Amino acid sequence: MCILFIYNAFDDHESDYSLIIASNRDEYYDRATKNMCSWEEHPHVYGGRDMEASCQGTWLAYSTLQNKVGVLLNLPGVKKVNAKSRGKIVADYVANNLTTNSYIQTIQNYVQDCNEFILVAIEFRNTKPMIQSYNNATNELEKWDEACVGFSNSLPNKPLKKVDEGKRKMKEICEDHKQLKNKKMLVEKLIDLLKWEEKHLPDLELQKKKPNDYHWFSSIYVAIPPVRYGTRTHTVMLVTKTGHVDLIEITLQSPVDISKPEWERCHFQFNMKHDNEM
Repeated sequence: MCILFIYNAFDDHESDYSLIIASNRDEYYDRATKNMCSWEEHPHVYGGRDMEASCQGTWLAYSTLQNKVGVLLNLPGVKKVNAKSRGKIVADYVANNLTTNSYIQTIQNYVQDCNEFILVAIEFRNTKPMIQSYNNATNELEKWDEACVGFSNSLPNKPLKKVDEGKRKMKEICEDHKQLKNKKMLVEKLIDLLKWEEKHLPDLELQKKKPNDYHWFSSIYVAIPPVRYGTRTHTVMLVTKTGHVDLIEITLQSPVDISKPEWERCHFQFNMKHDNEM
């Protein structure tokens, strides 16, 4: 169970930013994970890695070469026998130079053997970001033009209550801290959002997805100590209209001590190059 918020400020002439991302990855504390880094086989790709998957896929990655971001969110449902890796989809998407539309066409056979998921894909082929989502449950590819969008573990047209509440707060944060001089406060407020523990109930959609333990998953920040599961990674990405990128990851360090958790922070900075600059 994960969550993602995206604020598209490109058309806000008072904002110094074109795009702002805030995301949580929820996972079992003991699942082997590598912190965000540049990948040896694709040095232009930055992302964490799932070390227990044979393909060492990812839940979120950014390519400085392709100017693409990919984020994966699982959809709870029936588990397929010998299901293929969903994390491979994000890794392959950001590493290649295909548009989102073309990439989705190439993976049609592969995704039939995957458990259900949502891929959120962001392209910066021009200065304006393009946000799209694809899910293999309904085989729909959608484009999102709203200023603020959110995704979690339900179909985009059936958002969880915590997504709606998070979008409201995300919008307020991004509108209140839209100038570069307020970047430090913007990052702090986004991390506060990702650590928000308030339960957003009742939520009938969440109850359908998680009938026995929905209350654990009703907050943006998830913590389920009895099964050693919860939010392990916060990711914040800021993209200015001049193409400067701040990519920040805050990760719960392993082995996880629930009574005294330790978090490690890494911060990468880039300057985007667009097609007409290459």
